[in-house]
Amino acid sequence: MKAITALVFLVSIAGRAAAFAPDFDRHFTAQALRIDLHHGGDAARETYSLDELRAEPFYAGSRTNLVDTLNLGEYIVRVFDLKTNALIFSRGYSTVFAEWSTTDEALAGFTRVFHESIVMPFPKAPVQVRIERRDRNRVFKPVFDLAVDPADWHINRERRFRELRVVELLDNAPSERAVDLVILGDGYRRDEMHKLRKDADRLLGALFDMEPFKSRKRDFNVRLVETVSADSDIDEPREGRWKGNLLGCSFDAFDIPRYVLSFSNKVMRDVAGNVPYDAVLILANAKRYGGGGIYQLYAISTVDNEHSAFVFTHEFGHSFAGLGDEYYTSEVAYNDMYPRGVEPWEPNITAMLDSTAVKWGDLIAPGTPVPTPDDSLHADVVGCFEGAGYSAKGLYRPTRDCRMFSKKADSFCPVCRRAIERAIDHYVK
Repeated sequence: MKAITALVFLVSIAGRAAAFAPDFDRHFTAQALRIDLHHGGDAARETYSLDELRAEPFYAGSRTNLVDTLNLGEYIVRVFDLKTNALIFSRGYSTVFAEWSTTDEALAGFTRVFHESIVMPFPKAPVQVRIERRDRNRVFKPVFDLAVDPADWHINRERRFRELRVVELLDNAPSERAVDLVILGDGYRRDEMHKLRKDADRLLGALFDMEPFKSRKRDFNVRLVETVSADSDIDEPREGRWKGNLLGCSFDAFDIPRYVLSFSNKVMRDVAGNVPYDAVLILANAKRYGGGGIYQLYAISTVDNEHSAFVFTHEFGHSFAGLGDEYYTSEVAYNDMYPRGVEPWEPNITAMLDSTAVKWGDLIAPGTPVPTPDDSLHADVVGCFEGAGYSAKGLYRPTRDCRMFSKKADSFCPVCRRAIERAIDHYVK
C-alpha cells in the first residue's frame, strides 16, 4: 500500500494553526472517508495500526464548521492538506480504549486492542491525518499520523448491509444544515422490526419532549436502520447468556453489570454508513437497566426497563454533547479518570481551580456562594455543588440535580442545555 504511508510530526505549526475557514468544495466531495483502526495498549502505552480505508456514500456534517471549536473529547483528529500544510478539518472525540486504559486490568499492564473509526469528508487531494490525545494536563499531543491519497485503489468502496430497510422518522433539512441521527437496533429478530419501530418512536418522543431538543427539533433528521439479529436480546456474560445480536451489545462492559457497550465497531459503522449520520443511537432489545455513551461514538440504551427514557437521554448527553457524569456514588471501573489539579474538558464538570473563573460562571447569579451549599435554599440555582465525575470531593457540578446526575431529574440543567445547544449549532450553522 505504497500510497498510504505512516508519517510522524511532519506538519508545521503554522499549518496546524491555519486561521482561515477551509472551503469545503475546494478540499472535499460529498462522500465520507472512513479510516478503520486497531487501537491498543495498556495504561502506559498505546499503539495504532491501520485496518482499512473505506469510501462511504454520505458525509452528513457541516460544510462550513469544518474545524472543531468545541474543544471536547479525549482525542482530536486533525486533517491537513499535504501540499500546503493547511488545516482543513478537525473533530474532537473519545474512545473505548481511553476508558479502558483507566481500569485495573490496564493498570496491571494487560494489553487489549479495540477497533475504532475516524469519519471525515472525502478529500480531493492527498492529506495527512493526525490523531492527538490529551496528556495528564489535558494538552493535546500527537499519537498517530497517516497520509492518505484519495486516488489509492486500496480504498474499499463496497457498500455493506445495503439490504437493510431504512425508515425516515424525521426529515427537516439538508444533511449539511441539520443534525443527522441514525438509530440502530441490536437484539431484534426479523419478526421484531415492528417492536424496533415502536421503541424508536417512544424513546425519540422522550428526547424531543426535553429542552433544548424540544425547541430545536426542526434542526434534526432521524433515520432508523432496521438492523436484524439472529437472536432476541443482548449478551449478558456474567449470567452466561450469549446472543446472536448483530452489533454485539453486551452488559458487564469493564465488569460493571449495568454498563452496556458494543465492541463491534466495524459492523456498526458498516450498518450506519448506509445513511448520512452525525450521531449513532443504539437500542438494545433488553429489559434490564443499562446503557453507555461515549463522545462522538454512540449512545446505547436498553429499551424495556422503567428507566429506559432516562438512560436514552442521559447517554445521548454523553455521546452528542460531551457531557460528563455528575454522579459520584455508583460503582465504576475507572481509576484516576480526573487527575487532581487538572480542569476536566467536560463542559458540566469543574475542578474549580479558580473560584473566580468557573467555566459556567456567567450563569451563576451574583451573591450565590461558590462552592454552593447542597441544601434546599439552593435547590434551583446554578452554582458549584461538590460531588461529580465519580468523586465526592474535589469535583463540582452546576446544579443540585440534572439528567446527568440522577434519575429523579426530569431535565438537563442550564449548563448542560447550553452545551447541547452549542453542539447542535456546530452542525447547523
